[in-house]
Amino acid sequence: MREFPEGFLFGAATSSHQVEGGNVHNDWWDWEQAGKIEDGTTSGDAAGWWAGRAEEDLAKAAELGHRAHRMSLEWSRLEPEVGRFDGDAFERYREILRFAASRDLTILCTLNHFTLPRWIAKMGGWTHPNVPALFEGFATRAADALGPHVALWATLNEPSVLAYMGYAGTRWPPGRGSMRACFTAMRHMLDAHALGYRALHRTLPQPRVGIVLNMPRFAPADPSRALDRWAAAAQDWAFNGAALHALAEGRYAFPLRAIPAPAPLLRRSFDWVGLNFYGRYDVRFDPSAVGEAFGRHVQTPTVRTERNDWGQPDPGAMVAQLERLSALGVPLYVTENGTCDETQRTDYLRSHLEAIADAAHEGLDVRGYFAWSLVDNFEWAEGWSTRFGHLALDRETQARTERETARAYAEVIARGARAD
Repeated sequence: MREFPEGFLFGAATSSHQVEGGNVHNDWWDWEQAGKIEDGTTSGDAAGWWAGRAEEDLAKAAELGHRAHRMSLEWSRLEPEVGRFDGDAFERYREILRFAASRDLTILCTLNHFTLPRWIAKMGGWTHPNVPALFEGFATRAADALGPHVALWATLNEPSVLAYMGYAGTRWPPGRGSMRACFTAMRHMLDAHALGYRALHRTLPQPRVGIVLNMPRFAPADPSRALDRWAAAAQDWAFNGAALHALAEGRYAFPLRAIPAPAPLLRRSFDWVGLNFYGRYDVRFDPSAVGEAFGRHVQTPTVRTERNDWGQPDPGAMVAQLERLSALGVPLYVTENGTCDETQRTDYLRSHLEAIADAAHEGLDVRGYFAWSLVDNFEWAEGWSTRFGHLALDRETQARTERETARAYAEVIARGARAD
């Protein structure tokens, strides 16, 4: 039985728009009202966190043995108009954070988890060059107001995902459908991260600030085929590698810049790094897949919802990505990991936790695991049809029910060792 490192943070994750409800001032609310969600739903009251249910769910998490929780702030609540900050909204977040502390939950707080205030969306979202500086101002105000209640700060959640889904693609706002917009947005998000990192360090005495990256593993469908290896490497560089290179070297390379350019503020702009991991993609070269770097995803079996492929569950691939991130020389956290497949949910959790315990035993500096997610929530373009929660949510009554996975996770936490 491999023991987890002393002080290892076991927790779960949520994000503001997905659980709070009534977030009416952001780009996602407008997207939902326009009928863009695949199952026809809207976030609505979500999981009721803003109306008081946050405390109920955090209490349940503590009862299940969680030692930490990852949450996010809703920029559009806190700054609904440019330069106007809402003191009541900051106070509600203080209430939630104080309650978490009363249950001995260490908080990892993400400043921005995808959503943008409506006034920024009208500017063009992350394609506008002024947004990084606006984010820096928001980070400063959040640190000043909430700093004493937060142990770990993350600037942004999954910049590559947002860039590809909302700027290269059309399933998320703003639905630009432009590769040029994609890489401009990704570069501006990384610039915002660097400025946010410095704002937090300037405002707080000894903050621990990181960034959260979604890094699926792209593997050649047939490792013996050079074209499969090339397609997998191309997808990996565009989605994972270019951003990692910028963070590690302080330099933008293609495709983030047509001509490489220095980005000195980015270099070493992190005290820790979070990995969001859901699966592996097996990539087969296909000359017709022009918009996907000439690679088709062919992994079988796979976790697939109506229009989204979450990949092949693969704990070893998750560890490989953690090992890749370890080259950055800072502590690591698994900040999201889970499946919406009811038939795999508990085995998925156990196998990934076991892989982390083994990797930590071998010397990998991984210090926490946050399951996605604590409670069923509004899952972006897929709406309410995709459920990841350890706590099942009845949307009509707001009642919560523990899933088997919640109890299995509690057992692992209680033992502090891998589940065999």
